[in-house]
Amino acid sequence: MDFRCTQPSSGQHYSNASAAVFDNRCEVPLEENSTIFVPCTEWEYDTSETSETIVSEWDLVCNREWLISLAKSMYMVGFLLSVLIFGQISDLVGRFPTIVICYCITLVSSFLSLLSNSFFMFVTLRFFQAFGRAGMSTTGYVLIREIVGSEHQTVMSLAIQVGWSIGFTSVVGVAWFFRNWFWLQLVVALSVVPIAFAYGIIPESPRWLLTRGKTKKLKKVLTKAADVNGQKVKEEEINDLKLPDNKQDNEKKHSPTLLEVLKMTKMRKRLFIMIFVWMVNTFVYYGLSYNINDLAGNTYLNVFIAGLVEFPAYAVVFWGIKLLGRRPTLVSLMVMAGVFCAAILTVPADMPWLSTTLGLIGRFCVTGSFRLLYIYTTEIFPTDVRNVTLGSCSMCARIGSILAPFIRDLGKATHSTVPNSLYAFLALSGGLLALLLPETRGLDLPDTLQEGEDLGQTTNNSGKEITNIEVIPLKG
Repeated sequence: MDFRCTQPSSGQHYSNASAAVFDNRCEVPLEENSTIFVPCTEWEYDTSETSETIVSEWDLVCNREWLISLAKSMYMVGFLLSVLIFGQISDLVGRFPTIVICYCITLVSSFLSLLSNSFFMFVTLRFFQAFGRAGMSTTGYVLIREIVGSEHQTVMSLAIQVGWSIGFTSVVGVAWFFRNWFWLQLVVALSVVPIAFAYGIIPESPRWLLTRGKTKKLKKVLTKAADVNGQKVKEEEINDLKLPDNKQDNEKKHSPTLLEVLKMTKMRKRLFIMIFVWMVNTFVYYGLSYNINDLAGNTYLNVFIAGLVEFPAYAVVFWGIKLLGRRPTLVSLMVMAGVFCAAILTVPADMPWLSTTLGLIGRFCVTGSFRLLYIYTTEIFPTDVRNVTLGSCSMCARIGSILAPFIRDLGKATHSTVPNSLYAFLALSGGLLALLLPETRGLDLPDTLQEGEDLGQTTNNSGKEITNIEVIPLKG
């Protein structure tokens, strides 16, 4: 948002003719034709594009401009803590109860933020919005993966993420229509309300119930699922569902934690690789998203186009993992994202449209790899720790998204090529490191820790064939 100084620190209203334009100056002459400059203390904002934002509400300009990046980062801090805490809670008490808790936190904090009378209050409530929403979305994603049959898991994994892109593009129209931050926040808060109608419709995860030995609830869920799908299931078929021998007596007595994953050689290596790849993807994704304002052209149009390019990215991911597999698709998208970010460095200053185009293509590639990570991560780690491992990866990824808003400031303080240089280097290194991950195409989801450790093998250490639990597939 453009601004102009209306009062310098001297206390006198600035009346110089040059102040008639919104020149974004933080210092102005003490008097007309004076060579002494003093800082501004009051500003007037250009309302031609927006009427009232948090920038104009709390004067987040000049020496307070860094607070804008802080607001974005605090939102991501909420994500970071949420995915770790609720990831473990979800594996302990179940997917559905965790979603209910997160929904209540999101709803209450969203409406309370409308009452914000200070920047500190606004940022604090934004933290709790992210804290609730991250837990709700991450746990919901895992729940969807564990509800549907194996033949529908890839499609559903992508379909649930399409909601993000729909929201990304539609919020541009909402922001264009509601130019005041209060009304925009109200619309966002109201959009959370309809989720309450899903209560009683969404079941608990059959896989989670099975691994916890909750057979009564499992029978109820599967029987209801069969009725909805117009199928009949015999009770003895449900009774035949058993945990693996090494799980039956021991594992259901306690819930495995992340510490047990770290004790297993292969899963520990995969976890660390995934954490780095997640960090790179979020850093580049949010970095390019936040820099949309700096691209040539209308801000609303640029954001809208950035949202639109996400839809074909889903198609690329769908056909990529179907034809090539998870790992080749992930590596290809990340490497291409790095190449396009590097290409921006060679664009002449008088061709801003080319920089914008390359930036959007780079964002297209990293969008695809980012969305694929959700599918890939839930397939590598077993049911016992699926939510906590996905949450841990997402938590560490927030380090990247927390730092992303400040890269723009780093570029201003050092050199304009620094942001894209970082994006290119990290995307290329992350893509190459992903080559060390196993391919999961065509494999059943692992359920136990040992199945996760032996993922991709045909036999375990004892020479016995590995079999995975396959919950009765549900149509659609």
